[in-house]
Amino acid sequence: MDILVILIAFFVLFIFTAIPIKISANILNIEGATIGVCIIAVILSIIASILATLFIGEGVFPSVIAFIITGIFFSWLFKTNTVTGFVLAGISIGVQLILTFFIAGLGYALI
Repeated sequence: MDILVILIAFFVLFIFTAIPIKISANILNIEGATIGVCIIAVILSIIASILATLFIGEGVFPSVIAFIITGIFFSWLFKTNTVTGFVLAGISIGVQLILTFFIAGLGYALI
């Protein structure tokens, strides 16, 4: 049962976060933006957000730091310039934020 939950979580992560980054990378004409690289980018983005919250705390400042770290990761991972990395980071964080609000709203509706 636990393995099924983990597989479902990875599937949701794949559909709602990696696919928009893949589409955005194709729109921005980034070479070598495979699905595997997009999944790694999403995982690095989540890790950066968690670490910023753990080390700095909650609020706007850790979110800005996490965005900067994610932009640097994306620039390095996709082998592109800094501006394109930050655009992809903004898309990634935006999709994660929308997904979080959707899941929270769904949980609230089910109560």
